[in-house]
Amino acid sequence: MMFVLRMAVRETRASWRRLLFFFVCIAVGVAAIVALRSVIQSVRDGVNTEAKALVGADVVIGTNREWPAEARQKIDSHLAEAGAFARTETTETPTMVRPADGSKPITKMAELRAVQAAYPLYGAISLQNGQTYSHALLESHGALVRPELLTALQVKAGDRINVGVTTFTIRGVIAREPGGGPGGFSLGPRIYIDYADLPSTGLLGFGSRAQRLLFVRVPDDKVSTLMDALRRDLRQDFINPRSYRSREDQIGRDFARAEDYLSLVGLVIVILGGIAVSSVTRVFILQKIRSIAVLKCVGARNAQIIAVYILQVMILGLAGSLLGVAIARAAVGAIPLALASSSPSLLTEAHYGVTWSAAAQGIAIGVLVSLLFSVVPLLQVRFIKPSLLLRDETVRRRKDWLGIAALVVVSCALVAVTAWQASSLRVGVVVCAGFAGLAVVLQLAGKGLVALVAPLANSKSFPLRHAVLHLSRPGNQTRVVLLAVGLGAFFIVGIRSLQASLLDEFSIQTSDDSPDMFLLDIQRGQADGVRVFLGDRSHGAGEFQLIPVLRARVVGVSGRETNLDGAEDVRQKGVSLGREFTLTYRDHLEANERVIDGAFWSSPSSEPEVSVERQIAERARLHVGDTMRFDILGRTISPRITSIRNVEWRESRNGGFVFVFRPGALDQAPQTYVSPLKGPGDPAARARFQHDLVEQFPNVTVIDFRDVLERIRDVMSKVTLAISIVGGLVLFSGVLILIGAVAMTKFQRVYEAAVFKTLGANTRTIGRMLLFEYGVLGSLAGVIGSVGAIGLTWGVSKYALEIPWKIFVTEHVAGVVLTAFLVAVIGVVSSLDVLRHKPLATLRAE
Repeated sequence: MMFVLRMAVRETRASWRRLLFFFVCIAVGVAAIVALRSVIQSVRDGVNTEAKALVGADVVIGTNREWPAEARQKIDSHLAEAGAFARTETTETPTMVRPADGSKPITKMAELRAVQAAYPLYGAISLQNGQTYSHALLESHGALVRPELLTALQVKAGDRINVGVTTFTIRGVIAREPGGGPGGFSLGPRIYIDYADLPSTGLLGFGSRAQRLLFVRVPDDKVSTLMDALRRDLRQDFINPRSYRSREDQIGRDFARAEDYLSLVGLVIVILGGIAVSSVTRVFILQKIRSIAVLKCVGARNAQIIAVYILQVMILGLAGSLLGVAIARAAVGAIPLALASSSPSLLTEAHYGVTWSAAAQGIAIGVLVSLLFSVVPLLQVRFIKPSLLLRDETVRRRKDWLGIAALVVVSCALVAVTAWQASSLRVGVVVCAGFAGLAVVLQLAGKGLVALVAPLANSKSFPLRHAVLHLSRPGNQTRVVLLAVGLGAFFIVGIRSLQASLLDEFSIQTSDDSPDMFLLDIQRGQADGVRVFLGDRSHGAGEFQLIPVLRARVVGVSGRETNLDGAEDVRQKGVSLGREFTLTYRDHLEANERVIDGAFWSSPSSEPEVSVERQIAERARLHVGDTMRFDILGRTISPRITSIRNVEWRESRNGGFVFVFRPGALDQAPQTYVSPLKGPGDPAARARFQHDLVEQFPNVTVIDFRDVLERIRDVMSKVTLAISIVGGLVLFSGVLILIGAVAMTKFQRVYEAAVFKTLGANTRTIGRMLLFEYGVLGSLAGVIGSVGAIGLTWGVSKYALEIPWKIFVTEHVAGVVLTAFLVAVIGVVSSLDVLRHKPLATLRAE
């Protein structure tokens, strides 16, 4: 053991310059993993806090009916088992509100929320003018209202309003409230009242549309278990539980995708470092052949020599990992300074620091990857014979079962490490299968390249002829360079394409032209006037559209698989069809819609036809040709399903409807219009816009959610920046791989250059030879790596990030061109000292 330890120290001391590249590659990869993991963990804590504030609880349980006694017992039992330590209830219902002053004949639709004293469990209700929220403000028929309601009703704080059959006094104006979100859609401005005052309004009678919500705080590690139990036992009771972790929220999914992407990129950076480690180790062993032969002559065994170099690899891997942790700590420590000038947001309020779990994971992965990628090259030590000291002979190749077994073990270990880092076995298998498959293709491509360019060995051009001979010479580095560069291109182009897809998703979610205001309750006779008002540029409104909407219930289905007779049958058996729906009609598809079955119409028709959204069609087993029956304000209409649409809900500003009718059948039905639009940017102009609109159209409700969008844009802009920076880090790591793969063959080129110079070749001729050789290798590696990256992006997009798969041609073409260019340039530049080397000293050394 002491022999192994002493030899490892001596070899490291003697060869530290050659192994410095090994050290740097591991340090960069580990720094990326530790920094990304630490930042992700810090931001995740902030996201959880923000998510809890948005939801108002750890778990929310809701129903649009009276709480069934049996279901309530089940809920109480599950909450007790989960250790729930706080709860509160609210009831929400749409209602008409009017000023108590009879001289103001104005009525507005509003969203009433009756809350108990413990609400909210997370977050806070902020009031305007520095007023502090207290439940006492709501007691004895007090109310808190949104500012847009003041504008619509022409009232102010201190005035009284009528809600149902009861009068309430406005005691404050809401600036910010929990439970908001861009996906949350309400029928009007929010009004808060005391839970105890709700029965006096008379709004809970028969036919009430009230939604009852139970907000609960439970230990964080019990949330998933509680959600599973509630969903299992309440499935038939029309009760819907959801948690703050719900991935149904689009922004939550986007942030989770960013986290998965950053985690995967951190691993890819380390794998790129591992490729470099493999190249360095292989070339290092080739350079040490004579030293190993000497050790065998004096009695050293294969196991001892391999142990020397494995110990050396692990020491360097550990040292590189520790340096990576130090770099990560410095990088993470600089984040608060970089965000100091930013506006307050989720990212600026997070507490940053390198976590012990991230550091331990980074060090473990750094050492593991160092070991995994160096084991197979180190096994070649077994084939080095002592006789190499007496004569120059090539190592005889035979089937190496131990090497094959080691390769299998290393592959399985790499899958495990990838799955651990990406938190998904499927992703680990996809990435490693692509890695292994491309490695095989690159090995075959090396052989094919040698055979393909063999005829050029007879070329009249001296540089071209000898560049071709270099590709097929004994001990050539063709397959080594192809493998390292091709795999590098595979991961770099793949990650850059995934980055482009992810940023494209985020740009849709947070684009500047997204609607930030909704107009509701536009009457048919007002549609033309509202259209003129919004089209007047002096009011500052951006792009808008007036959409006709109607409320309806499904009361029957006659179809191939589903047959429901009557409203009660629909409520009991109609999966997902028992609720009330908002309908529209139009003669065109929106940009976020695509017909997947049947055909969409392009003109009106008196015969009723309907197009159904894909997910609800699958759940309710509806098909083209089936007939549905809808109750629209007491009138039954029976449209035939003529198409099934796939709706991209992330971009549902105009196409977010489950049922779309063909124009004609509903044109004369009682209906209102809604209008999503981009409001004025300036706060003063925005307030003036709302005032002028409501003054001209008093019944129209304005829903303004600009503040929520601004918060989301701020967070997503920081996440986008992080993704772009990490993409640049991947490129930097890839360039390191290219440098290492090419530069590691330099020791062979020194002797060849000396021989050529002795025979009369000048520096320019040798430089052209290198340019031809590495240009061909770089081009082939770039093409194969870029093609392989298409498969990588498909697998990761589908199974890990759950985003649409896209091919970015520019990224792939640029990847091929840049790979060929960089390999050629690096090959020549790293050989400059070879080209300038005096041949006499090299020949004497040999």
